[in-house]
Amino acid sequence: MKKRILPLFFITAISLTACGSKKHDINEYVLTLNYKSDFQILQLTDLHIGDKDDQELHYKFMDLIFDDAKAANVDLVVVTGDLFTFASKPTARRMFSYFDEKKIPWTVVFGNHDEQVYFSVEWMTGYLNGLNKKRLADPTASYCYFKDIQDDNVFGNCNFAINLMDGANVQEQLIFMDSNRYDYGTTFGGYDYFKDTQINWYSDLVDTTNAKSLMFYHIPLPEINNIDDRDVVPADDPNYKFTKGEKGEKCCPPDYNSGFFDVIKAKDSTTAMFFGHDHLNDYYADYQGITFAYGIKSTDRIYHNPNMLGGRVITLHDDHSIDLDEIYKKYSEVQ
Repeated sequence: MKKRILPLFFITAISLTACGSKKHDINEYVLTLNYKSDFQILQLTDLHIGDKDDQELHYKFMDLIFDDAKAANVDLVVVTGDLFTFASKPTARRMFSYFDEKKIPWTVVFGNHDEQVYFSVEWMTGYLNGLNKKRLADPTASYCYFKDIQDDNVFGNCNFAINLMDGANVQEQLIFMDSNRYDYGTTFGGYDYFKDTQINWYSDLVDTTNAKSLMFYHIPLPEINNIDDRDVVPADDPNYKFTKGEKGEKCCPPDYNSGFFDVIKAKDSTTAMFFGHDHLNDYYADYQGITFAYGIKSTDRIYHNPNMLGGRVITLHDDHSIDLDEIYKKYSEVQ
């Protein structure tokens, strides 16, 4: 059973997750990165680093993931949320410096625990925006690819895209979205969900780009339960195809279904979605033609299975198909 930790700044968190009022051109949300055949993305998730942790141990453990042969040629690192729990600004800066030191393009989305810290989500958003601006001014100053427009009318704090460019053409679009944190003050409660402004933003984005896309966020959509209620075994259903992995706990999506999956399916752009949140699940499966993929928990912070820690390499091919390769490590391997 997933334990719930109340946010440190309950009132502040509510105000800071609200969006502004200004509508921006959809192209303002897009960053670019050069595409190459067999483009590789390393997904990490649910780090939960805090001030009182043995941070050196956790970074040495993540070094094992980066040093694995499967991760030797990754082109982008993505952390799908819950970077921190009970962390201060120095702890956050240390993590972002750690990723920069790898000299590989990297980015993050936020999870529900990323408000249970000693700084605001807005501060973290601004700090990452600043790293991205440093990179644009000097490509060796930072490797952060993150962009959030803080005065826009789109709910959340990390809604943006990276277009993988093959010359002047968009080969693939990587879409990063804030699945938000907790649903305060409604009849639903529980974990938060994608808001209408975000769904409309997604629709505008894929309509403008007209390319195939992959999505990255933290809290799985409610449709995940159409898969895992069958205990992750093959079933005689044309909409369901189990691929690989383990189900170690009941999924914890939002209690409210905002209809986002129906929009994603209708737009016929996104072929796979990658998320975290449930630490004992690392399976992926096709549902109605779209791959739902849990990441692999990347530290032993909070609850975990010691045999299910590591990362996943996503290899994107020219025909928009993907291969998924797991990297599993143990803390006993840390020297």
